[in-house]
Amino acid sequence: MKKTTLQAGAAALAAAAMLLAGCGSSDSSDTASTGAPAATQAADNGVAALTADEILAKAKEALKKAGSYHVKGSATQDGTEMAMDFRVSGVNFAGTLSMGQGDVELLLVDGKQYMRPSEGFYTMLGMGETAKTVTAALGTKWLEVSATDKSMSSIFGIVNIDEMLSSTGTAAKGEPAQLDGRPVITLTDSDDATSKLFVATTGEPYPLRMGEATGDGITFTEFGDTFADIKAPAADQVLDMAALTGKK
Repeated sequence: MKKTTLQAGAAALAAAAMLLAGCGSSDSSDTASTGAPAATQAADNGVAALTADEILAKAKEALKKAGSYHVKGSATQDGTEMAMDFRVSGVNFAGTLSMGQGDVELLLVDGKQYMRPSEGFYTMLGMGETAKTVTAALGTKWLEVSATDKSMSSIFGIVNIDEMLSSTGTAAKGEPAQLDGRPVITLTDSDDATSKLFVATTGEPYPLRMGEATGDGITFTEFGDTFADIKAPAADQVLDMAALTGKK
């Protein structure tokens, strides 16, 4: 399955880093839980009898039907650790994407995109003491990213359900297994032998984990929860990225 979700996000993060440089002055051992009461977990949901593509479709449908969820995890590429931690509600989300020593808070609310880089983000660019200056200038304010800026907007697609739960090769059904004590069916991808999708076979057919059973991967939890932190920042806490960078 698409473990490259983190890799694509990190690539977008790197692109964002290069753009913002011109402005001037995880824990992968997490195990999944369903957020559902034990009584609803007892009944077999029938997905194990379906084809791989049908199971994948059911997992996407269940996640969209839940309306909200928490996705968290990490992966290592070329010696660099990448991590993501997002709470998602419908098309809105809030959370952090990290790469090495740099991280960026991302916020998407009602079609408006915001990002807040850390000092480590600028340090990662080799900006030295300038990193402190830039971070101090921005303070706790958010940078608003225009939806028309396609290169920058790509980073906000990191939690797109259809993108996350897709195979780059041919999806195949694996063996039934247990994940954190819950029965699951595994799906594999012909383009990535180490990455799997673990789909619950009791209760709702939620995707519980994507990646390796342990180690690199992301977990899905808190299905249907309400996340109060997903809200637009106050107007006086927002700076226009286009004005800062000169990029329209």
